[in-house]
Amino acid sequence: MNEELPSYVGMERALGRANVDFSGAEIHGVACGMLVVDQAFRQDAWLAHVLEGGNPQDFHVQEVRTLLRELFTATRLQLNDAGMAFELFLPEDDALETRVEAMQDWCQGFSFGLAMAGVKDMRKLPDDSREWAEDVVRIGSSGELEMDDEEEGENALAEIIEYLRVGVLMMNEEMQPMQAASHIH
Repeated sequence: MNEELPSYVGMERALGRANVDFSGAEIHGVACGMLVVDQAFRQDAWLAHVLEGGNPQDFHVQEVRTLLRELFTATRLQLNDAGMAFELFLPEDDALETRVEAMQDWCQGFSFGLAMAGVKDMRKLPDDSREWAEDVVRIGSSGELEMDDEEEGENALAEIIEYLRVGVLMMNEEMQPMQAASHIH
């Protein structure tokens, strides 16, 4: 099994060809939100949501379905990696503004993934997970982030991404301690 995420650029192009309305970052966020609540969440339910209305016979839909399956499988493996190898699926070389927007899309997707997995009331989450998930909602809905200085913006984005990355791992552990522990050998 491969823990490597597919190419972000390749995914974006495939999503565009298949006329999918979501970004790769948002789709990954949805998968993460679902998986931290339930590691057994069915990949097919996620795919059905992401590819809603896509013709399964269409070559481009089949192409993106293959990439999405790779993304989902790698994400599940990363979430349970003893070395904490989990990473957010975000563009790397794009302009700062584009990467900030992708990170916010990821946050919106994560919030939606929680809801898809049955989290209807964040107050019922364990305290640390609840506080972190509420931050994710705020980040995802914060609108345009003002960053006058490019270097300062880069540093701020890197810190937010690391906060999100570690938070996903913390929430995964808190929501499924036995699942995560069973993968540590």
